[in-house]
Amino acid sequence: MKISKYLIIINIFFLSCKETSGQNIGNKHSDPSPKIEQLIPKDQKIISQEKLDIDGDNEKETVITTSDASATTSYEYWFKNGKLLYQFSYPSGSINKKWLVNLDDDKLNEIIRAQGYEDGVDYAIYDIQNGKQIPLLYFNPALQDTQYPGKTFWGYPGDIKELITNADKKILVSLNNHFERDGDYIIPKDQRELPFIYFKGSTTQPDMTVNEIHSPQYKSLDEIRSLIGIQSSGSTSEEPVFSTNANFNNDQIKYRIDVLKNISDKDAYDQKHFNLPIKIYKGNVLWKSNNYLVFDKRNSCISEGFETVAVKNNYFTIEHQDCSDYNILVSTYITFKVNGNEIYLHKYGESYFDKSNHERSMPMKVWTEKNFGKIKFEDVTTAFLEKLQ
Repeated sequence: MKISKYLIIINIFFLSCKETSGQNIGNKHSDPSPKIEQLIPKDQKIISQEKLDIDGDNEKETVITTSDASATTSYEYWFKNGKLLYQFSYPSGSINKKWLVNLDDDKLNEIIRAQGYEDGVDYAIYDIQNGKQIPLLYFNPALQDTQYPGKTFWGYPGDIKELITNADKKILVSLNNHFERDGDYIIPKDQRELPFIYFKGSTTQPDMTVNEIHSPQYKSLDEIRSLIGIQSSGSTSEEPVFSTNANFNNDQIKYRIDVLKNISDKDAYDQKHFNLPIKIYKGNVLWKSNNYLVFDKRNSCISEGFETVAVKNNYFTIEHQDCSDYNILVSTYITFKVNGNEIYLHKYGESYFDKSNHERSMPMKVWTEKNFGKIKFEDVTTAFLEKLQ
């Protein structure tokens, strides 16, 4: 079965209201308090202000969503009692909805998001770990509507009300399906499939039924992850493919930058050169991490991938070879600056080499903070860097 792109376009008209399972998120555009407003970068435009309870203490946090000047990146600032609690960033899209639900034994709710454009929406469940938003599961959305008993519909973002769970916090899910889906969307390498996760709601497109999938059953989030091949974080072996020491801030503390093996890839070379996690240690304690800085392998051309990390004073540069087509090799340089307890993107550069014409001169391109603003190390992604080009 295929879900047509133009039907997703129709559904955008129903995205004006955001909800969570069990709590409403008011999509307000009122001005934030002066104290909070001072913490929002002046070069960002406020898109919405919401009230929600992320930690189950019955005190609602304020969530402000902003956009950069070029409308390429969206930012979420989560405030509690006037203090910044979390800061998330992601590529801007015309579709951006979220729901909150507690799926484990802690008090902190997980976040379910539907994000993207008319030609493709990614549905995923996230957990907040160490102040970061970590994707736990990407899925296809199935919708049950009480007006149509016995039928299952495609869960368009504007139609979804809440996740279907039982008293044990297990999720209603359909597994082991061979479902053909249109559009651009993410299928993580470590997932064998996108399971169908069930929601309650009201369909606006009753003709868009989902047929020929297996009967749903209740499974915990951990069970679902295991059944589709996702390894738990505790069983993941962190094997460095590159490691270097540094002396940042002149504070006599030993720092270490580790570039880790990508164990989700089957090819031995690719495991050491593409889509590699990076962790920075302060002493023996993990200080900063980013899983999205080393470019993924491109199927359209051949490149060497990750090369090295060069360190000088309070700066370090991640060097990587990418490609734009079969003939053009692109050497990328992602430079960061350590400033006290934070690391910021300092500049991003690309140099080019034409394999078909060695005499061809191609000028290097460089982007600095003037182009992309002040961005923390943990918020930089290859998708963001590609949008600078």
